[in-house]
Amino acid sequence: MTLMISSLTVIFILGLLLLLVVTALVLASRSKSNMRFLIWAAFILCIPFIGAGAFILSYYTNRNNIETT
Repeated sequence: MTLMISSLTVIFILGLLLLLVVTALVLASRSKSNMRFLIWAAFILCIPFIGAGAFILSYYTNRNNIETT
């Protein structure tokens, strides 16, 4: 039994990955110091889906905490 994945599905997943990584790197470059940005960038690039998702989640939860206090 083989797993059939269409080319459209592969393009969609790669596009989503690219969008997440670019968004996370842009947000990290704006909000973090040089060393913290390099650590986050390495994490985002080494583990793309988890790293980008973790940073975006961290960015928006920390931003909401700062605005409400």
